[in-house]
Parts: sequence; structure tokens; C-alpha cells
Amino acid sequence: MKKIVYVLMLVALFLVGCGEKQEEKVAATEDKIVTVAQGAKPKTLDPHMYNAIPELLVSRQFYNTLFSREKDGTIVPELAESYEYKNDKELDIVLKKGVKFHDGSELTADDVIFSIERMKEKPGAGVMVEEIDKVEKVNDYEIKILLKNPSSPLLFNLAHPLTSILSKKYVEAGNDISIAPMGTGAYKLVAYNDGEKIEMEAFKDYFEGTPKIQKLIIKSIPEDTSRLAALETGEIDIALGLSPISTQTVEANDKLTLISEPTTATEYICLNVEKAPFNNKDFRVALNYAIDKQSIVDSIFSGRAKVAKSIVNPNVFGYYDGLEGYPFDIEKAKELVAKSGVKDTSFSLYVNDNPVRLQVAQIIQANLKEIGIDMKIETLEWGTYLQKTGEGDYQAFLGGWISGTSDADIVLYSLLDSKLIGLAGNRARYSNPEFDKEVETARVVLTPEERKEHFKNAQIIAQNDSPLVVLYNKNENIGINKRITGFNYDATTMHKFKDLDVK
Repeated sequence: MKKIVYVLMLVALFLVGCGEKQEEKVAATEDKIVTVAQGAKPKTLDPHMYNAIPELLVSRQFYNTLFSREKDGTIVPELAESYEYKNDKELDIVLKKGVKFHDGSELTADDVIFSIERMKEKPGAGVMVEEIDKVEKVNDYEIKILLKNPSSPLLFNLAHPLTSILSKKYVEAGNDISIAPMGTGAYKLVAYNDGEKIEMEAFKDYFEGTPKIQKLIIKSIPEDTSRLAALETGEIDIALGLSPISTQTVEANDKLTLISEPTTATEYICLNVEKAPFNNKDFRVALNYAIDKQSIVDSIFSGRAKVAKSIVNPNVFGYYDGLEGYPFDIEKAKELVAKSGVKDTSFSLYVNDNPVRLQVAQIIQANLKEIGIDMKIETLEWGTYLQKTGEGDYQAFLGGWISGTSDADIVLYSLLDSKLIGLAGNRARYSNPEFDKEVETARVVLTPEERKEHFKNAQIIAQNDSPLVVLYNKNENIGINKRITGFNYDATTMHKFKDLDVK
């Protein structure tokens, strides 16, 4: 296999001042505080535990990965200095020298090896590194990754926040990184405050340069109206995940800026195929025809969403645009329910405490009532929602999935492959050998064209079996105080805040 070597050279530019002016500049920087609010409190700050946005948005401020993904989808080194594929099952990585952890110790190959081995044992990160057989140390700044099989998504996976690199010494000393993270990232922890108000300060020895702001605060404000009010009053500077109706208020306020951009996510209903009534394929397919998805998009999202055809988002590599979506057809839905022979058509739908999802659930409830299905809505706190759905303790839940790598592998393999049933990702508990074969083949073939063909086949199979009822692809709506600069939008919604500044 042809060797491909990518080397990233960093050139640092230092501006040195002196005397009174320098002291004034330092004081001004130290006064810069930015407060960000999201809609859910993270369940943990351990980056290897859950593939969930509230957790990873926060943890990625403390950590770095070996690689990073550019906006155009290309992969570039981050903690790595360079890398080289010796063959399709051996990847050599040279690390950057002089990268410091928050405790002042230097990042070495031992930390990377420890982190990858730890990832294998964790529910969130395990799927990202499962093709890694072992990691060998060459010297303090070089490792060899040996694979069980060729892995086309490997570099994308090693750029995902789930594969953040930890300090071996810090973790082995017994520190609880679920509440006391310590990495190489742009910010270090000041106070956890039970996750409600996480306070950080700039890490002055950050290898990509000291952040321009001195303090970053990430708050949890679950209610959309409260988050919007906090933005308007100046209590917070950035409000993430605003509801579509709140965007009008942001646009009308001359002190605020609205960002409303597509993501790599798809919202869907996950059906537990091991439990009645969803162990019946005809009944599952009936839901696709019974739900008026366009009505949801029009009435709730005001044009800031589109009806989805696939669980793979159109902005993700591997999306098959030839997939035919299910039209809204009440009579067809009734016909399939009758064909299914299901007598007890009632079920409960879990929804996390998100007001927009609750509105969506209410429309779905009304749609299903028209075909004789009694759907009960149960609202759960975020942590309980994650736990119950991961353990299979549900009939159906309303959720969303972000492709954090912008590659279809993390969607199709993670959500629906039979190897990952349960907390690892496949919460539908779906198993189809034909589907598995297509997705797993897409993981080992190396040309984009071959991968797309297998992803296409997998999406067709998933649509026919309907373990998931795909609904829509929505924008992320973010309100920002105009005094804030340097916000870099990430379509995965796991934004990095290292470049923030205050006018």
C-alpha cells in the first residue's frame, strides 16, 4: 500500500511587550469571562463514557485528540505531529513534543497507549477503537497502532471527542475524571458545582496558544425560555440549542447575533424491536406512514429543518440521496396495522426533558391516534433517559444522533449493528445479518466509492425493516451576544471554545 505521510508544522508567533502597557494587557485579558448555556446537565465529564452532546461539549474543552476534523471533512493531526500508514493494518504516529497536561507534566506515548486501552473498556469510546488490536511504544513520542482488520473510519474516529487522550498518571492516581477532568485542552477545571455551573480557566501552557479569555463558564439551563431570557439580560453570552420560536427574539435584538446552521444530526423514534408491539415489522412500518413529518417541520421548526429520509444526515459522508422516504398516508398506515395482527396497539414513548421534543411527541401522539394507536408520553431527566434506553427498559423513545465524525460509519454501525446492542449504541436492539454484513464491509474497504455502495445498501435495509422511524434534520440555533467574537460553529454541535474573545 502506498505510504501516505502527513506532517503538520506549527509556527508560533510571539508578540512581546514591556512595562506598563504589558501589565494593562494582562489585566484586560484576565477580566474576560464568557458564559455559555446548554439545555442539559452532563451526566459525566469522562470523555470515554457516552456519545452524548451535553457531555462531550464540555469534556472537549479539557482534552485533545490525536487528530482533528476540518470543516471540509479532512483529517489533520492535533496531538499527533505526523502519521504514516506502513500498510493497511499498521499506523505509525509521531506525537508533538512539549504538549503539557494541566498539572504541568508532558504528554508522552505512555499516555496515548493508556488512553486507547482504557477506551476499549468504556461504552462510548469502545466502538471507536474496536479494530485496534494493540498499541506498541516505539519511544516516548512515537507509537505503532496495529489493527485487527483494515479500518477506513479509523482516523475519523481518532478525531472524535470520545477518543480524547488522558493523563495515565492522573487517572491511575485514583482521580475521578467524571467530575475532575484534567487534560491538555485549552481550559482547565476550576469548579464542577455538580455539573450545573462548570467553571474553567484558560490553560496558559496550552500547546496551540493561550486562550484569549481568562475564564469560561458552561451552565445547564434546561428550559428554553429561561436560556433565552438569560441571554437577553446578559447573564450568559452564548445560548446553545435554542428552540425555533426563540430565533425570532434573537434576530429582533440588536445586541444579539443568531447562528442557525444545519448539523450532522437526524432526529428519530427508536423502537425496541425486542418488545411488543415493535417486534412486528408491519406495525413498525405503519408508524412511518402515520406520522406527518412535514407538519412537524412546518409547525415547530419554521423552515429551520427538513424532513429526513435516512438516519444518515445529508451532510455526512455515505448518505444515500436516492432513498425514497415514506409519504404521509393514513390509509396505508391503517392497512399495515390491520395486517400486523397486533391487538394491543398502545405503547409509551420516552422523551427527555426538552420542550421542542415534547412538542414533537405531542404531534406524533395526535397522528397515531388517528389510526387507533394510543401513545403515552413519558418525560425523563437526561441521565435517567440515557440509562433506561441503554438498558432496553423502554418500548420507544424520541431521540437524535449526531455524526461526530461526519462519516456514516458512526451512524449505521453504532446505532444498528447487532454487535453493539445496548449501551454501546444499538438501543433499538436490532439484529439483521444482511445489514451487519453491509456496514461491516464498509468499515474495511478503503475506496470511497466502495464504502458508499455498502452504506447505500445498509440504508435501504434499515428503511425496509424500520427499527428507527426517521423524522427530520434540524438546524442548531445559537444566540450570541455581539460582544463575543471567535465562535467557531461545528456542525457536530460539539463546539470548541478555544478561540473565543470579548470585544
